[in-house]
Amino acid sequence: MLVAALALTGCAATNYGDEQLKLRMATVGKDIMWVPSKVDIVHKMLDAAQVRSDDIVYDLGSGDGIIAIEAAKRHGVRAVGIEYNGDLVALARRNAQRAGLQERVSFKQGDVFVEDFSEATVVTLYMGESINARLMPKLLKMRPGTRVVSNTFRIESWVPDQELQSASGDVAFLWTVPAPVEGRWDLSGIAGARVVTLDISQKKQFFNASIDFDGKRVARIDDGQLAGTQMSLEFTHANKRYSLRGQVQGSRFSGRLNDDPGQPVSGVLRP
Repeated sequence: MLVAALALTGCAATNYGDEQLKLRMATVGKDIMWVPSKVDIVHKMLDAAQVRSDDIVYDLGSGDGIIAIEAAKRHGVRAVGIEYNGDLVALARRNAQRAGLQERVSFKQGDVFVEDFSEATVVTLYMGESINARLMPKLLKMRPGTRVVSNTFRIESWVPDQELQSASGDVAFLWTVPAPVEGRWDLSGIAGARVVTLDISQKKQFFNASIDFDGKRVARIDDGQLAGTQMSLEFTHANKRYSLRGQVQGSRFSGRLNDDPGQPVSGVLRP
C-alpha cells in the first residue's frame, strides 16, 4: 500500500503539460477530473473501431489531445477534439503542432452537450459513467454505423459490442450505433405467403419481433440483432429454420433469406 501511495504521489507531481502549462494528474475540470490516456489503450481503441483514412474522429473531452493526435498519426484521418478547459485546448493545439499534425487535427473549446459532432464516424470518450449516460441519447441518434469507444467507462444500459484490454491492464469498450428499426415492416420475397409483416420492438442493437404470414403469426423472435445498418434475425416456421439478413437504409430493407442470392427479400417500414 505504501508503494502504491508513493506511485500515485509521483504521478500527481508529474507535469503532463509543457513549458506553458503545468498539468497535474487529477486536474479538476467542469464535470470530471483530467487523467492522462495511456498510448497503448488509445491504440487498442482506434484499432477496435477499425479507423480508416476516410473516417472523421471526434474525441469528446479531449484533454491534452492524445487520442485525436494518435488517430491522425496512425490512421491519417481528420480528427477533432472538444474540450471545456481552454488551457487544455491550447496545450492540445501545441501538441498537435509539435507532432506536425496541425493540418489534420483541430481542437475547439466547448461543452460536449452543446457542440455538434454529428459528422463524426468515430467518437472516442474518456469521461466517466455519469457523463457517458447523459451523452447516450445523443450518441444513439448519430448516423447508424458510427463507432463509439470509451476508455475505462461503460455507457449505462448500452451493452458493448466488444471489451478491450491493453497490455498495461487498462480496459475500453466499443459500440456501434444501430439503425432505428422499431415499427411494422412489410416484407416481400418470402415464398409461401402473399403478405408478410415484421413487428419490431427495439432495444438499442437488439430487438424482439413477431412475424406474420397472411395475417397469422408464425413466429416470435427474441434475439434479433443490429450491427450498424446490418440487421439479422432467425425464426422457425413449419418445422423449418430460417435466417434473414440484410441492410437497413432509412425506411427500407434489402436482404436474403437463408443467405441465398436466389431468395432476395425487401422491406418497407410503415409510416
